[in-house]
Amino acid sequence: YEILFFLMSGNLQSNLWKYLVFSITQRRNYMPILSIFFLTLPNTTAQQIGIYTAIGYLASFLLEIPSGYISDVFGHRKTLIMSKVLLLFSTLFFIIADSFIYFVFGSIFLSLGFAFSSGTSSAFMHETLIAINREKDFTRIMSKISANASLASMFLIIGLPFLTQISIVAPIVLNFFFDIIGLIVAYSFASPPERKGYSKTMEVLPKLLRAAFGTGFYPTAIFVGAIAGALMGVSPFRTVYLESLGFPIIFLGFVMGLSRLVWFVFGQKIHLLEEKFGVEKILKFDMFIFPIMFLLVSLPIHYYIIGFMFVIFVGYFW
Repeated sequence: YEILFFLMSGNLQSNLWKYLVFSITQRRNYMPILSIFFLTLPNTTAQQIGIYTAIGYLASFLLEIPSGYISDVFGHRKTLIMSKVLLLFSTLFFIIADSFIYFVFGSIFLSLGFAFSSGTSSAFMHETLIAINREKDFTRIMSKISANASLASMFLIIGLPFLTQISIVAPIVLNFFFDIIGLIVAYSFASPPERKGYSKTMEVLPKLLRAAFGTGFYPTAIFVGAIAGALMGVSPFRTVYLESLGFPIIFLGFVMGLSRLVWFVFGQKIHLLEEKFGVEKILKFDMFIFPIMFLLVSLPIHYYIIGFMFVIFVGYFW
């Protein structure tokens, strides 16, 4: 009860540490073993992994903009609560899964949960920092929170092989309890003062899209979307790919876990790169580095080297 009271109390300043806890519970630490778990079910194939993943991303695509409208109308805090509820149901579907259809529903709820939090969480924290007069620290604070959440995620992912010794679904069950904690934290967020004009999002959106021509928004959005889409599209196959190359399954968690360590290191200092070089120069560098990374991990070389490249690739991307 004391822990519950502690989580539920606090002012706007407490949103900072609560958002760190929330971010940790948003991570799907069981993802590296999810595809392997799916393939242990009867009558399943690797092609079906792509199907249930694609259905989930389709749901995300259809709801991404409407979820932003819902967030602006009903409030960011309520939308973050909705995100946690959807993710909790997603985890539950994966826990009870015994066939392909459960993975379809789990993937849909997973994508919807992320759609409700993707823009809402940063907007919520931006408003919080404005309210406590720390708006200028937005990039630094958000990158460090993300980095610290990744460090926690690293230990959880590295522990995957040991949890799977108990049961293949044990990591997913653990994530279910994290989702419950995240739901409590989301409910306990202190709502910053509302800013005027948010309820007109859908009216303003066409004007904003027209005004974005010539600003570099569309090339940036297309490039980032292409890279993110490619990396996320192949993510369910990473562990299956490494396993097929002969990579020991007990070390698969280390590959994805260490990528979070790279995320942690970059996240601590990424705001300095932005301040020194600017977003445009960083993206121009990314235009070369990401295609090269995609090619390197597909080369017929030793699987430990490919695993190491995945560590750098995934960590740097995030």
